Amino acid sequence: MKKKIAGIILASVLTFSAMAGVQASAEDRLWENSMEADGVEDDISQNQTEVKDGDDSTSEDNEENTENEGVDSPENDTEAEEDPSEVKEETEISFEEEQESIEAEVEENPEQELELDAEMGEEDLFMDNEKSISTYAGSGIPVDWVGPNYKMRPEYAFTYAFRKGVTQLSYISRKNDSLNNKIHNWFGDNKGYTTEYCQSFYACAIGNTSNTDAITAIYSNVGEYQGQIVDLKVTVPAWGTVNNGHVGKDKTKITPCVLFYKDRIAFNTISVGSVRFQFEFLNHNTSVQIYPKGHITAVDLDSGQGIRTYDSWGVDHIYLRSGYDYLRTTEGTTANGNTFREIRGKADGGNITTDDVEGWCQLDFNGSFIINWLAQDSWKNSTGAQNAFYLSTGQTIGSYEPNPGPEKRVGDENASFESMARHTFTDNDPAYEITEGKNFDYVIRQQLLPGNYSSFELKDVLDSCLKYRSASVMTALGNDVTRFFNIENRSNTIVFRADSNFLKTDEAYNNVTYYFRIKVQAGSNQEIDSHNHYQRSNEFYAIENTASRTIVSDRMQDTQNTNQSWVKGNTVLTDGEITVTKRIREADITWAHGNPVFRFRITGKDQLGATHVYEKYVEFKPGKYAMAGEDAVMKCSFTGIQPGTYTVSELPTLRYQFEYILPDTANVTASDKTGIVSISMAQRKAALTFKNKKTRYDRYSHTDVVTNIVPVS
Repeated sequence: MKKKIAGIILASVLTFSAMAGVQASAEDRLWENSMEADGVEDDISQNQTEVKDGDDSTSEDNEENTENEGVDSPENDTEAEEDPSEVKEETEISFEEEQESIEAEVEENPEQELELDAEMGEEDLFMDNEKSISTYAGSGIPVDWVGPNYKMRPEYAFTYAFRKGVTQLSYISRKNDSLNNKIHNWFGDNKGYTTEYCQSFYACAIGNTSNTDAITAIYSNVGEYQGQIVDLKVTVPAWGTVNNGHVGKDKTKITPCVLFYKDRIAFNTISVGSVRFQFEFLNHNTSVQIYPKGHITAVDLDSGQGIRTYDSWGVDHIYLRSGYDYLRTTEGTTANGNTFREIRGKADGGNITTDDVEGWCQLDFNGSFIINWLAQDSWKNSTGAQNAFYLSTGQTIGSYEPNPGPEKRVGDENASFESMARHTFTDNDPAYEITEGKNFDYVIRQQLLPGNYSSFELKDVLDSCLKYRSASVMTALGNDVTRFFNIENRSNTIVFRADSNFLKTDEAYNNVTYYFRIKVQAGSNQEIDSHNHYQRSNEFYAIENTASRTIVSDRMQDTQNTNQSWVKGNTVLTDGEITVTKRIREADITWAHGNPVFRFRITGKDQLGATHVYEKYVEFKPGKYAMAGEDAVMKCSFTGIQPGTYTVSELPTLRYQFEYILPDTANVTASDKTGIVSISMAQRKAALTFKNKKTRYDRYSHTDVVTNIVPVS
């Protein structure tokens, strides 16, 4: 008798358990035929979730139960999260086409364990009993053992993640709803397979002769690539011989199946040693395939679990963490000349956790990729419940840091970042124009590459003449992630600080672009002008703004500043006024000497840099002055003074000498025989007093003054 092994193409980072004795030539034929199979366009409407009930092919015969050896319990795969329904997983790709099922004949015996070909020293998947021919060092996929600071290639920084509330398992080609409760009974609560957990996935039965159709799933909105929202298509086109002899905790026979999780990008294979996964990427809500470069890191490869990929399956490079002796890498060429790489955890290496980098394997892929997911060896040797849970992360074996620098733009309220400009106050990029009381937005863009981050802080110091209104954080995909950031206003310094738990999720750092928006309102013209902002012309005032961000990871602390962004507005110059008071002793006045005349000069520059000179005088005449005690007092006012800084002085006068100067307002400072005056929108008026004393009473003199007005045409 012969039995048939239904083969299907695998694609991404999954693991296959190899089956002993399967020969290389059959896998070669499966691989070649599956890659050449006629494609059938998936009839997937946007956001459609379609389910077809398949044949469960479940035996209800009770058999003696054995211990659940080789069970990947949800708790073990998510050390940090006790509730298995909360686990986050990530995997990639999917085909636009369903692949043809390829059959290979082997000797009839459902529970027969085929021995490895000794010449290969490894298990080949989907093989018949033909003698395999294998050589090592045949694969063209490079494998590098690198340290944590090794600089990864940034063109492969893209990865994908399941975003709660955004990502959905929007389509699955077939499923078997009756399996969910059965899986709960097979594994039990003590292994984490609670009733609630067993509703977190779709179960798809697979078999050697029935349930042989390929399985396709679509995860929508898993990431961003070059400004496009990306959907992930995962296809299971083939698998190795299933084991129909496993018995669950409830003493019923287990149906071999593949689980697709609804709340994460994750997969679980039950009672099958090897499953092929193919990962493809689509434009969001379409069947149009896109071809990003990116990476994914398989984690928790323990107890003999692993992956195999062939040279033409889209994997450009494999990285493993140096300094450990846990993973094993082999390469070979099958009888048909197909070369492959295989990465497995040591069968006797014990269990590890998802955080143990010794069990990490990073794959850099190009456009799409395929992998065979290999289960732990114990699935063949035990009749108890067996599963292999595939986990992946967007983290990296090395480092993509430092991250790109932040970019700041300014523009209209609620405008998109793309429609804004930096407004660097150059000829080609003039300052953004504002008016008194105008609402406008600053937006800072920051790309966050994969990494192990402990802190993210962005700080923007707003000028005090700008009023802070509110702030928010969005991603390039349009996801509002403000809730994951603590936003504070510290005396007009706006601080965004990411939640530390959020930073640990793939959702936070899988090459995500964040937009930090700060809404502000321009102050009054008087308030803005009082700050003496740098002026570029006689028509404008200008306000500069720069933000900085600091990212702390297990690799480095990286602080970078944004570019400068400028806003400008029309300078509303309100005329100022300087009043000079003159005091002399009335008893010193001798009218026979003429009327006492005192002249004053004001010189200085306004805020625009223009120089101004003003002159006026006071003339004491009989009965035309005021009295203050013993002093005769007169005043003169200089009007039309532009905001700026000026020096007020008194010119020499016959018979009188300078005695003292007294500031009458806070914006005047006495300096020797002069007064320094500052005129601004906030303090438009200034006043000071000059006191003189008469020093000569002899001889003859007479003073008078005439003002000449010269018209200018």
